[in-house]
Amino acid sequence: MRQFIRLAASAALIFASVSASASAQTVPVESVTITVTSAKLAVGGSRTYKATVLPANATEQTITWTSSNPEVASIDAASGKLVGLYPGTTTITAACGGKSASLDVAISLKNAAVGQYLFSDGSWQQSGIVAGKTCVGVIFYLDEDKRGGKAVSLDEAPQLKWSLAEAANPDAMSALDGEANLRSIMAVDGWESIFDAEKWCYDKSTDKLEWYLPAVDELRQLFAASCGLTWVESGANEANKEINNWTGASVTMVEKDGQPDIDPYPTEREAFNKKFTSVGATALAADKYWSSTQLNDQMTQFLSFEGGYSNAQPKQYFHVCRTRAIVHFREPEAITTGVETITGDAAGDIEISAAGGVVTVRAAEPVTAVEVYAADGRLLMRKVNTGAAETALYLDGVSAGTVCVVRAATASASSSAKFVR
Repeated sequence: MRQFIRLAASAALIFASVSASASAQTVPVESVTITVTSAKLAVGGSRTYKATVLPANATEQTITWTSSNPEVASIDAASGKLVGLYPGTTTITAACGGKSASLDVAISLKNAAVGQYLFSDGSWQQSGIVAGKTCVGVIFYLDEDKRGGKAVSLDEAPQLKWSLAEAANPDAMSALDGEANLRSIMAVDGWESIFDAEKWCYDKSTDKLEWYLPAVDELRQLFAASCGLTWVESGANEANKEINNWTGASVTMVEKDGQPDIDPYPTEREAFNKKFTSVGATALAADKYWSSTQLNDQMTQFLSFEGGYSNAQPKQYFHVCRTRAIVHFREPEAITTGVETITGDAAGDIEISAAGGVVTVRAAEPVTAVEVYAADGRLLMRKVNTGAAETALYLDGVSAGTVCVVRAATASASSSAKFVR
């Protein structure tokens, strides 16, 4: 009896050991597939991507998401939520258990609209608060194609002189082109220490945006927009909320009961100013604003945001007018995923392209070797003696965002390319 008990106990131990071993067995990931709902997204838009891991019982099920161009679109590593930030293309990658899948996504700007926010990178969105981006202005006028326009700065200067009384005449006489007025002012020797208002505006400029003091009709465009209207030079269609240019000293943009209306469109103006205050910026004041348009050698024009009328003041009077900058922005150049630079003795004989985690080499003769290196010189992948004039390398094992260099060769030519995985 004692011997039977010992045998039974031994069998139980063996069974328990086998069961524990089976439960601890790792099931490797064989593939990752992204569920493609769309490969396009707008700047300011978002979409959550999903991915499938096979087999379904794989031990590792945690998917990590990355974006090759996070300045174009950021993606939450855990949830797969992609947010469009800047026009261009990015490659999103879902990785799990040493396997991955990639998808190229195009990010584009919708047409600009009055009241949208302009950012320091030259893009625009409906919301003025976006993580990782700096809001700099509010759009108030559109180019005909709506792929650009004019925006006014969120801030304004302390009260400044237009220029010193003894300043040379810069011939800044354009009523509609403040950029041309800026060029005339910058042609004056030592302009930076003479033209206070224009200098304050210009100092806001970057390599993306050049700010300037608005011409008097550009101030009219801004004032009209603040009233919910679109300024046109002539032929206004009132049904479309257009209004003709109004000019002259003490001429208001509208009349009420035959009398000048000093507070036109109060509801619309309040709504427009909320665009500024909602992002912690300075609202437009019901006060006088300098234009860059001279009236003559001694006087320069301003526009009153009390009722829209214009007049002139001596250019050295610092206590009379406020200063606000505007910028004429255009659609920024897109950032793309893929080949950035190509070098080599015969780059024209070998074509290298990269997209979606795949490097493709095409040549006029069989490709003898293709090598992919990391930026630090590490060899990531090699393929030799392909016997074909076109070959492809799949970079599944290379993390998205890795800067890579491809070197390709045939019997008579060589070439290299730098790209971002």
